[in-house]
Amino acid sequence: MAKEATTIYIADSAIRVLRSKGRQVRKWADMPLEPGLVKDGAVLDEDAVAAKIKELWQTQKIGSRRVIAGVNGINCLYRLITLPELPKNILPEAVKREASRILAIPLEQLHLSWQALITLKKGEMLVYLAALPRNSTDGLISTLHKAGLHPYLMDSKPLALARTITEAKAILIDVQPGNFDIVVLMSGIPQVVRSLPLDREASLDEKMPFIKEELQRAITFYNSSHLEEPIEASVPVLISGELSGQQDTWELLLAKQKHPVQILPSPMESSEDFPASQYTTNIGLALKEVLTSEKGAITYSLVNFNALPEIYIPKPRPVSEILFAPVITVGIVLLALGAFANITASTQVADSRHNLAIVQQMALSSHAQIEDITALIEEASSLKTTADAFAATLDDIHVSRDEINGDLAQVNSCLSGAIEPPLSVSADGEALTLNGLADDADAVLRYAGELRATGRFASVLIASMSQDEQQVKFTLELSK
Repeated sequence: MAKEATTIYIADSAIRVLRSKGRQVRKWADMPLEPGLVKDGAVLDEDAVAAKIKELWQTQKIGSRRVIAGVNGINCLYRLITLPELPKNILPEAVKREASRILAIPLEQLHLSWQALITLKKGEMLVYLAALPRNSTDGLISTLHKAGLHPYLMDSKPLALARTITEAKAILIDVQPGNFDIVVLMSGIPQVVRSLPLDREASLDEKMPFIKEELQRAITFYNSSHLEEPIEASVPVLISGELSGQQDTWELLLAKQKHPVQILPSPMESSEDFPASQYTTNIGLALKEVLTSEKGAITYSLVNFNALPEIYIPKPRPVSEILFAPVITVGIVLLALGAFANITASTQVADSRHNLAIVQQMALSSHAQIEDITALIEEASSLKTTADAFAATLDDIHVSRDEINGDLAQVNSCLSGAIEPPLSVSADGEALTLNGLADDADAVLRYAGELRATGRFASVLIASMSQDEQQVKFTLELSK
């Protein structure tokens, strides 16, 4: 039977709610928000936003207060990490250690979520890691609780958007009044994710140059790290949000690209008046429930984990509580019966003693089970010590690989549209050599300056630079 789902996404400008059953949209509603209540996905006034949610639930008769929530993707981090195949009880600690090493932000400021995706080769596995900022995540959950809602599933906006893609390979651009997201989905994995704020007061034409630059940056970044399998021209660009009604702006956005462009088709059934492009995030959140309950469900995004922080997930009752509660209850009842029998008839004394013996036996059995549980806890502690030692060994194995990956990420992050992708990169010990083409010499100088400004490289030298009729060929030497 198809499951019902109620999703909520709080953007800077509005609260959007969608109710669905399976793949059928049943109800949708929104509530506008005044400027200053929410900024870049962070709730600044929890009480005011909670009051808006309560009003929306009451006026629109939403019903269910058990919700799937979405978090804005701004300031979220996403990484693909490679780990050895590990036992399930050791894997979480290994992921945490790897995250603390590769992320530039302290883990105390983040909520981590992850999913083991595929086995790369014998002995290695690929893990998708998402890190959500604690301040915006905790603020959102606190606001929902104040409004009387109970989130049980959560996802970041870009990963929810990726779930709506109906192509095996695609580039999705979702533009909303206060922010936009770009997702490059390849091989079922959101390989590149960009979520950035926009000026709500600016026109779409004024926003376009910035969006265009970030799109080019996303494509360049992917191609430079996948030289053997770059994004083909046949990979479509899917449009949702503000852009969906502005077809004449697509040519400006994709001036140098040859990808086919189309509006993102909705993967859910709805009436003709449903504004699907405004509720794309809610649709992606609803599909979390569909894809886990629908047999044979097709999804092109392999990433589908619960990003709700563990501290907000209800904990199961302790085993000792489960064991002792019925024992104590039975004991009280039997003792009361025994006392009553002693008063009313001496013939009941033997039965009472028999019942008391049963209670004592049950208590002894429970005590033995608790001792077993204690032994298991001690064994788990021993396993954690082993896991810590193993994880420390993993750190040493991946240091060199991640150092080079970090260098490449820095090299790509400084690229601009004036540098023609892809760059040819070679590494030799503590040095990198970059060969590429640029529109002019100034672009090369700017690029070298940006690399120096990162502080990652001890020196950045322009080894050679020559110009033909159209382009400048250059070589940069970077030392650590």
